[in-house]
Amino acid sequence: MATRGYHSPTRQAQSSATRRRVVVAAQECFQERGYVGTTMRAIAQRAQVSVETVHQTAAKRDLLLAAFTLTVSGEDGPGRLLDRPEPKAIFDDPDPVRRLRGMAGYVTGINTRVIPLWRAFEQAAAADPQVATEYADLITRMRSELRDALTVLAERGDLREDRPIAELADLLWLLVLPDQYFRLCEQAGWSVERYVAWLAESMLDLLLPSRHGSAS
Repeated sequence: MATRGYHSPTRQAQSSATRRRVVVAAQECFQERGYVGTTMRAIAQRAQVSVETVHQTAAKRDLLLAAFTLTVSGEDGPGRLLDRPEPKAIFDDPDPVRRLRGMAGYVTGINTRVIPLWRAFEQAAAADPQVATEYADLITRMRSELRDALTVLAERGDLREDRPIAELADLLWLLVLPDQYFRLCEQAGWSVERYVAWLAESMLDLLLPSRHGSAS
């Protein structure tokens, strides 16, 4: 006789809470120690759980991706960035200049938080083929989301028409990468205010039709 699987909302909530504790602990460890310097035991100690619980939660490379996603979006799970409330509200602004300035500010906030994990991700990808695959998938998703966003702008008439959307998306991707924040703010000594102003103007110059004779 078949038996129906047992489902406990309380147990599921406890499991989700434990996973979040582990991911947050992994996030903090990766930020402080990098990928190589972070051990599963260190994550367990930070999360105040057993090492076995950490292993049951996810492999180390998967915890790195989960920590990165949590840092970017505040959520532990997949989902398009522009479907999340804050960027969606910015993107829905009818004023194209205000919209891009808002997106520049939002991207700056992400980059200030994520740069340690971004660099850990790059270092891990250089040493671990499986992490390299996840890193490549992440890059592909980022570029795809930007192409989708620019397609919407084009449909609204808010995007220049003299260059292909795919090319504009690649150039926008290059601008918003955490690498640029790291080079300018942490290596060249720029203030965050100077960086966000540069990013906003660069996005406006790249994308707006009014700056390229495509609109009045």
